[in-house]
Amino acid sequence: METNGHLDAFTFRTDGLFFDPQHHACVLMGTVEFASFWHAFDGCFSSPLGRKLIYAATDAEETMLRQREDFQYGRWFGRRRVQANLRQRSHRMGWGRFEDEHILMPANDAITVGLFLAHREHTAGQRFNLEWNQRTSERIDVVLQPKEGEMTPVPPVEPFTWLSSGLEGDVPKASLTLDLDHRGSTLFNGQARSFFLPVSVIQRLLDGLRGRPTTVPGDVGSSEVDAALEEPDLFLAVVHASFEAFRSTDQPVYLQRGEDWGGHLSQQFTQRGFGRVEVLQSVLDGADSTVFRVQSPLPAVVAGSVLAMWCRAHGKRPEASFSQLDEFLTVTVREPRVNYD
Repeated sequence: METNGHLDAFTFRTDGLFFDPQHHACVLMGTVEFASFWHAFDGCFSSPLGRKLIYAATDAEETMLRQREDFQYGRWFGRRRVQANLRQRSHRMGWGRFEDEHILMPANDAITVGLFLAHREHTAGQRFNLEWNQRTSERIDVVLQPKEGEMTPVPPVEPFTWLSSGLEGDVPKASLTLDLDHRGSTLFNGQARSFFLPVSVIQRLLDGLRGRPTTVPGDVGSSEVDAALEEPDLFLAVVHASFEAFRSTDQPVYLQRGEDWGGHLSQQFTQRGFGRVEVLQSVLDGADSTVFRVQSPLPAVVAGSVLAMWCRAHGKRPEASFSQLDEFLTVTVREPRVNYD
């Protein structure tokens, strides 16, 4: 249930697509969940990616702000209105409280710093050099130094095909009822501290990592990826990070028949803006593999969680393959084959 009006302007569709008050796609992430995801993803690369995440958040937010009339003001009037709208946005999205020179109760250090920078550059109309210091888990101090030069728009990105699969147009759907609650400057999904992550932040991040070498460890690293999927190593890095994020939880997955997947998949994905996952066949019904069809704005993230859920449900190591068919991402999982040769 919604306990206040801060969420009234969001759209939570029954097909699992969420849109923020500015009508941009977003997903609901737990703060601990995202930290686990980021730790695993960052570990796939030879150098830290923290700055990449900061500026992905900055560029994604700036692009949105430039497009929306409620964040524009004239030369002499409207600055207070825009600043109030920006404060309301950070609160609604669960990012924390943005003050003049610091952030209180940040949902995630790098993402909130990047979003804070976008808001400050937008209101000032100029670029800044960024320095920040996280004093505690509840406070980040930010120092901005003006840059010389004109503030030109950030370039557009061309998302990978596996960053949106099987999505319909933005047509009206019935709304979900969610257990979300704003408590001061924080947002909770049930009992888990959470925040709304714009899908465009992940799109920007991954676009900036094209061609960068990755090393994906563990079960996911040996998965098969269809040749039609761009940047397969980067795809597997996202799958691995999501796999590890779910494995770090204690969420149970109890199954007796293939149809039992429905409730688990709805809770994990549809009720958090990650779209829908269908089970096309299951080993629990006598098939030789379990096949999932993913319809999502972030299908690679969903695929990693699905793989981890399969492992938890069956208590076995997976042998997985990923392909794109009819614009949907297909995840096929079976037990590893035994080679007696």
